[in-house]
Amino acid sequence: MSNKSSPSFPQFSSSNLIIKPSNRWAKYWTGLSIDSIQLDRAFQLLVTAYTRSDRHYHNLTHIHHLLGATERFLDTIENPTAVLLAAWFHDFVYDSQASDNELQSANIAGKLLTELGLDEQLVDRVQQLIIATIGHQTDINDLDRCIFLDADLAILGTDSVMYQAYAHSIRLEYSWVSEPDYIEGRVRVLESFLLRDRLYYTDVLFGELESIARENMQDEILALNDLLAV
Repeated sequence: MSNKSSPSFPQFSSSNLIIKPSNRWAKYWTGLSIDSIQLDRAFQLLVTAYTRSDRHYHNLTHIHHLLGATERFLDTIENPTAVLLAAWFHDFVYDSQASDNELQSANIAGKLLTELGLDEQLVDRVQQLIIATIGHQTDINDLDRCIFLDADLAILGTDSVMYQAYAHSIRLEYSWVSEPDYIEGRVRVLESFLLRDRLYYTDVLFGELESIARENMQDEILALNDLLAV
């Protein structure tokens, strides 16, 4: 292992972003007859989940970015309420040592949204969108799901500094994994994405992000393999 000091990365800190998601959360419910105390309780549960100390990437910053990417398509999305709520709840449960985070998140979303009085069809759609993040693959005719999944992966197509910060944050969430095992697993995941015909389903994000995302992932693979050679 090298004795060089670790590089400094921008932090995916969520502490200064609670107000921004809070404003968005309140906006979604304008005009609906839902008890404000229940709404605040649901929001506080979300904040508590996304601000846990082990959330280095899957935190409110990620939700903030995901909502921003999704809101670009509000004029196109067929069911914006379902897509935006799925964005909020999709990583409610995140344990890097578990394999059922998406299912647990979908179940919690179903319970909380039902308690808020949302109709069954809307709740079911939110859960379907969350579960779709398990493999990040979908029917290209399901536009809402395509937009949601593309927005969730938009981080892959950011500039190299932001991408490296993202990759570093993911590593921190797997700090319990040894370096060789992490590299092997991470490279396998990245290569599985690179084998896809396209990473982004929507033509807009495909055009904007596809080539950048592929270059970022290829660069990360090279960097990880270099670590093994040190």
